[in-house]
Amino acid sequence: MEHQSIIKSHNHKDIKYPPGGILIWFIIFMELITFITGIFFYFSYRQDNMSLFLEMQKKLNLNFAIVNTLFLVTSGYLVAMSHNYLEEKKRALSRQFLLGGIVLGFGFIFLKTFEYYEKIEQGMTIHFNSFFTFYWFLTVFHYMHVLFTTFILIYLFFKIKKESKDELETLEVGATLWHMCDLIWILLFPTLFLIR
Repeated sequence: MEHQSIIKSHNHKDIKYPPGGILIWFIIFMELITFITGIFFYFSYRQDNMSLFLEMQKKLNLNFAIVNTLFLVTSGYLVAMSHNYLEEKKRALSRQFLLGGIVLGFGFIFLKTFEYYEKIEQGMTIHFNSFFTFYWFLTVFHYMHVLFTTFILIYLFFKIKKESKDELETLEVGATLWHMCDLIWILLFPTLFLIR
């Protein structure tokens, strides 16, 4: 009877509190609205300046974008596995997978920083034209999210090492934020680099 009560309580919590908590999902919802609004205006301006946007799109480094997509998607998988192993009390494996996710996060940051450096050297700053205004606004906003969340994952890596009581819940928050970075990039990648 007590066991059934615990299961019922756990299920009730799952329904009332999604992974990471309601507040995190509210933040994610607001972030998604912001990015979707930006993408909407991007396509609106693109419709009126199609030749310019298509020409500028060719100046982006598609190979870098593909590698960065692999970095983020793989990192998201590793962070999810880290959470699963922590649930199973396999702390060493959890930390190893989380470290892998962190390393790939820094891989994304390093490659994107190098790409930004190239664009600035070529004079393609936010004021270059309307295409690059959107490019910088959308990608830098996402870049800051990745940078911030990578440092959250580092904090969680050391928190797991110390065996904190709330480590599973906080890792769930970090993983949820990290998957938001994945999701936003999956929207931005085809928008800026693929759709012709």
